[in-house]
Amino acid sequence: MYSCSKLSFKRLSSSLAFKRAPFYEVFPSKKLVNRLLFEMDSKLTFSKLYPVYESVYNSLDVGHTERCFPVSFKGEDVMMMKKVLEKLRHRTKSVNRNLRDLENELLENAAELGDNDAISVLSFNVITNSDKNTPEDVSHAQKLIKSLYQMHHPLTIKLTADFAFASEDFSNAEKYYKLFLDSEKDTYRAGEVNGQLGKISFKKPDLKEAEKYFLESIRLCPLEQVVQSYYHLAQLYMDSEPVKARCLMESAASEGFKESFQLLGFLEMNYFQNLQKALQWFKLGMELFDFECFIGYFDCCMKLKSFQKAKNCLKSMQKLSETNEVSKESFQIFVNSRHDQINSLALYSKNVVADTSLFLHADRTTTDSPIEKESRWNL
Repeated sequence: MYSCSKLSFKRLSSSLAFKRAPFYEVFPSKKLVNRLLFEMDSKLTFSKLYPVYESVYNSLDVGHTERCFPVSFKGEDVMMMKKVLEKLRHRTKSVNRNLRDLENELLENAAELGDNDAISVLSFNVITNSDKNTPEDVSHAQKLIKSLYQMHHPLTIKLTADFAFASEDFSNAEKYYKLFLDSEKDTYRAGEVNGQLGKISFKKPDLKEAEKYFLESIRLCPLEQVVQSYYHLAQLYMDSEPVKARCLMESAASEGFKESFQLLGFLEMNYFQNLQKALQWFKLGMELFDFECFIGYFDCCMKLKSFQKAKNCLKSMQKLSETNEVSKESFQIFVNSRHDQINSLALYSKNVVADTSLFLHADRTTTDSPIEKESRWNL
């Protein structure tokens, strides 16, 4: 075991800057915690962990120095407590500031108790944010990582691969990910690693190998942990097996994966010819300001002869194009490619001559109405 006592881990926020809510108000229900513990195959139970969580939580503001954990607790038990909160964030897709502070505190405590996973995570946090840490801290973190790597510590190997992937060093990332799989093959982390290897193969492109990795990723991990594997696998099946692609893409959409909405909309519109369903997918994407979804919505409305909705969509696109250069360029390309369709709206709407002229010369127009995030685009 390696001590991390020399590491100076900087918290993301000061726990003294605001009044913390009572523990019972922020901690998840007994049913949910027990379910998460069961999924992670932990011997710990809610009744045993609740008072420990509460003790650590209450120590955040007052700076208790006494031990908050039972004598029987080891570093791996404290790390399991941290993983429960981490998994809760993924499951609920939300971040509670109080629970995030508690999670960080548990990570530090697990490292102090000698848990190598915690030491590895803290060390990589230091070198990833080297500009916010002293040279001594960075040097010490590098030594810890080197020692853990020489021990063939699985998480350290994975985090080394993650670091290379984030730096777009895909060759080394692939090497370290495969080295990790030599140590772990049937765990959640192995599922995440297979997903990363799938992305690397997808970029090559080696689509056969990418499919193999994505399928393994989906087999090993719950949806919320590998949603991108579902999305990329759906892309692989888009032309050859559209029904399977739709099922996978809908799974990604159920997790709020933004990029899935436009692809589902175009799949429903162009392959399944279900224009009403395509409209619904495009509207979801429009709420997230996905410009491609505005284009798909306009095309659907024109096919359905919903010309007023098409006009309203154009107005919204005009407003959106004024928010940034990318949207402005996309809008101009859209207007040029739909010139005849936009002109045809003059046959079906009042005062449309001036309106279509406005869109066809959008680069010379302005508006005083700022786009509002809460808007449903009046559709």
